[in-house]
Amino acid sequence: MKLKTWLSAATISVLVVGNTAYANEVEETITPDEELYDTALLIEETELELTEDQTERALLLDEFVSDRLNEIETLIDEGNIEEAEQLIEQYEEYLDRLEGELEAAEEEQEESEEEANEDDDEVEEVELPDSEEADDENEDSDQEEKEESTEDRDEAEDELRDNAKQRTIKLQALLERDDLPEQAKAGIAKALENQKRAEENYLRAKSKNEDEEDVDQPENEDIVEEQEDDESEEAEETKLAEEVQEQAIKKAEAEQRKLEKAEEKAEEKAEQAQEKAEEKAERAEEKAEKAQKKLEEKHKKAEEAQKRAEEAEKEEEKEEQEVEEQEDDDEPEDDSKAESEEDDENDRSEKEKGKER
Repeated sequence: MKLKTWLSAATISVLVVGNTAYANEVEETITPDEELYDTALLIEETELELTEDQTERALLLDEFVSDRLNEIETLIDEGNIEEAEQLIEQYEEYLDRLEGELEAAEEEQEESEEEANEDDDEVEEVELPDSEEADDENEDSDQEEKEESTEDRDEAEDELRDNAKQRTIKLQALLERDDLPEQAKAGIAKALENQKRAEENYLRAKSKNEDEEDVDQPENEDIVEEQEDDESEEAEETKLAEEVQEQAIKKAEAEQRKLEKAEEKAEEKAEQAQEKAEEKAERAEEKAEKAQKKLEEKHKKAEEAQKRAEEAEKEEEKEEQEVEEQEDDDEPEDDSKAESEEDDENDRSEKEKGKER
């Protein structure tokens, strides 16, 4: 640890003494694409390493977070979107570190207040009569230191809150730009969400501390009584709210049961309708099958009738052909018979002529 601190101090000495002009240059925005960027980050980390007070460390980290956002804006204006996206991730890391430092600062403050209260209690127990004036002076001095510490803390908190608001405004403005790709907008949206979450956590912690201070340091009995009355009213309101919530839950459960019954009835009706539809479909299918069978039988009978008609027609044609052939066979016999009769008649006529001669 000592070696690291010595190296850090040596680095700062060399940079500051060796090149004063560079120190003025660091105040300007240096982007990651410049040669001196890594050196600037080293100076930041060294300065943070050498700072012991938690509040001062938180202020330093808050400054570094704002610097990262300024660098992101510069890169986007230059059109270097890829470097800007990488720097957005670093911005979120710095924001997480800042949130951790704020939590550590709150814890350190609580511990110091507890130690101060314990010291006051010890002083009251060993108080001597002759040292009243010295005790009054010590109390006044302690009170002044406490007021100064509280004032410094309040100023630091105001500065942190103002810087956080400014960063939120800048992130929102970047998110509304039309020249950014969707991936870069997604990273900025995530950073904006983390920024808002950090602000809410910080305000919640501060409100909690203020409430604890109000409870731990009541001004008089009237305040205590008012607090008790408020607590009693809050308890009654809480009880009433619980009763209302319980009634709402019961009502919701009843509605849920009613809805479940309605769903069951709807399911039963749907099942019955489905069964009826299936039965109707089965009957229609059976009817269609019967009609199909009858139609097939009719077609079959028609085919058989057609076949018989064709066979009868063929038989009839065959018979007609046989008759024609028979007729053709009978015609020569009739011709020869007629010729024979004619010859006989000629013979008879010749015989008669011979007798007459």
